[in-house]
Amino acid sequence: MRPTHQIMSIKDTAKTILCFGDSNTWGARPDSDERYPRSVRWPSVLQKLLSDDYEVINEGLVGRTLVANDPAKPYRTGVTHLTALLKTHEPVDLIIIMLGTNDVKVMYNLSDDDIAEHLEQTIKLIREEKESLPIIVVCPPAPVTPKEGEIDSRMARAPEIFKILPKLFKEVSEKSGCIFLNAGDYISSSYVDGYHLDAEAHVKLASAIRDIIKTIKF
Repeated sequence: MRPTHQIMSIKDTAKTILCFGDSNTWGARPDSDERYPRSVRWPSVLQKLLSDDYEVINEGLVGRTLVANDPAKPYRTGVTHLTALLKTHEPVDLIIIMLGTNDVKVMYNLSDDDIAEHLEQTIKLIREEKESLPIIVVCPPAPVTPKEGEIDSRMARAPEIFKILPKLFKEVSEKSGCIFLNAGDYISSSYVDGYHLDAEAHVKLASAIRDIIKTIKF
């Protein structure tokens, strides 16, 4: 017997939304090394909220940065694969960038200005491929100190950097003609591990992004 559940049918005329992010877009759980089910991840929640007039594509990758390079895992450098992703999913009608959490890691030794400059480089790369493509820049919520234990040693510099990073991301977004959303105004990182999102945060983030998308004239 065939399963009775229904899969959402995306219209051929649907607008394509590309969600370009790290583990919090991918759907990493704060309480384990596992991934949330599809229904929990914010791009999937966004798909449900927008219905079949849109196709929401999850291009989240654990550990992804904007421009910073990990020699041991070069595939995590965002700009390295961004052009390929834009071409893979053509035609893309909107891209959502939610990166920056991994960029604050001690191993990269980046300042807040460095990370903001890397965001600007990422936006310029997109503009070179598709000049008029709408871009939503989402500044991720700041990493926090878990209720049990200390902040992840890799994120030791995060509290200081995130004091100014949302402001810098907003400035870059406005300068570049992008829409800006400070996720920290709506959600916080989980106090379980300090830098991933809980299920409720995924829903709240998707709702905030949905409200912005509904204002865009494609």
